[in-house]
Amino acid sequence: MDRDNYSDTNRKARRRNLAAVTLTQFGSAFALNFVYIFLPFYIIKVSPYSPRETLLWVGAIVGVATVFTALASPLWGALAHRYSPKMLYMRGMFTHSLMFLLMAFTVNLHALLVLRIIQGIFGGVSTLGMILISSGSSKEQQASNIGMFQAALTLGPMVGPPLGTFAAALLGYRNGFLAGAAFLFVSFIFAQIYVTDVPPLPKPVKRAGKRVLDRRLAIAWIVCFVAQIQLSFLPSVLPNVFQKLSVDEPTALKLAGVVVMLYTATSAIGQFVFTKLSKKFRVLQMITFLLIMSVAFQAVLAFTRGIADFTVARMIQTGFAAATIPLVISLFLDTQSGKTVGFLNASRFTGMALGPMLATTVVAFSGLNNLYLLISAITLFASFCFRHFFYADKREALALD
Repeated sequence: MDRDNYSDTNRKARRRNLAAVTLTQFGSAFALNFVYIFLPFYIIKVSPYSPRETLLWVGAIVGVATVFTALASPLWGALAHRYSPKMLYMRGMFTHSLMFLLMAFTVNLHALLVLRIIQGIFGGVSTLGMILISSGSSKEQQASNIGMFQAALTLGPMVGPPLGTFAAALLGYRNGFLAGAAFLFVSFIFAQIYVTDVPPLPKPVKRAGKRVLDRRLAIAWIVCFVAQIQLSFLPSVLPNVFQKLSVDEPTALKLAGVVVMLYTATSAIGQFVFTKLSKKFRVLQMITFLLIMSVAFQAVLAFTRGIADFTVARMIQTGFAAATIPLVISLFLDTQSGKTVGFLNASRFTGMALGPMLATTVVAFSGLNNLYLLISAITLFASFCFRHFFYADKREALALD
């Protein structure tokens, strides 16, 4: 009986910690996207350069933080084998808050770039949150718990952008940065009080068949990277999208947040639904289906003619694309390696970084339609690689049995 009571208490503690980590991650994602969506408009406003040069600055400033976060993400995962994951988690939130505070008083594009680089180096918050979640989850619950965590990463961007753009439009950009800093600091305090720490991760055990695992891990990284590009490329070129659709600038600033809110809502719904369905259907087949559908609706964006049909196509596309990431990551959670989790999570940061850079560069020299079709082609290639290598490994395993 005492053992049963202990088990019940342990399960309740894990659920509370899952809720606390997920809520603080929502708060962090909300604050980051509260600022992220109006940042391109702010750069355009303060830039002394030509429209083409300014567009390239937008891609660099928006994307550079996640370039450095991608590089640092495996390091934060590795540090979780030596230091408190909660301490590392909170350090990232505090640094993000401080950087937004400094951005509120910065109008120089070079200084903005430096602040974003520092923000990226001390990023990786979601890698540590994922470690806090997976370390306290049973193997049966890992996929659904990571799906819930990933949904928090999406729900924050759903609520943050419309409030951020409205705040910038009504109160000014400086107050928008200050509000983002305040939201992050509140998440930092909440994490300090409610998130339960877990011991540093055990050192990963080297397994037989390392060559096959490395091959599959590399393909998984590519798939997550491409899916994240689909999710993150649009905000940096939204001013261009609205211009193409003949929406005036004041309306575009307010409408941008609404569009992002709608498609991030379907991203969250897609992640929740498809991670739940993964318990009943084969995960490999589901991932392949999601990739193919995201390819199709990414291409549809090139043929839209109004803001309504563009938004609907984008909503459907992100619903499929977003769900692939937690499903792919769940294939590797049984390794219990912080480096593996950090490596896969780095694919998200890399996609978040290169998505805006790719988008602004292609649009500056080619056009929006070519951007949509290029991303479709890249995703189709990733889908082919995933199906070829993962299904081949599965057939090899069955043959050995």
